[in-house]
Amino acid sequence: MAPVGHPAPLRTLVDTAPAGYDRVWAGAGLPHTMFPTTFEELPAMTEGEALSVGA
Repeated sequence: MAPVGHPAPLRTLVDTAPAGYDRVWAGAGLPHTMFPTTFEELPAMTEGEALSVGA
């Protein structure tokens, strides 16, 4: 699911696993919908909550 562009607010969780990378790719999973960003920008642009999702 794309992290931005929803018509109504959507609770968004941002996994902290990629926090150590200079660039992360976000989008809806298809090559033409992906965009480079930083981990720090993801919670800001999505109004999301950063937390550890994995085990």
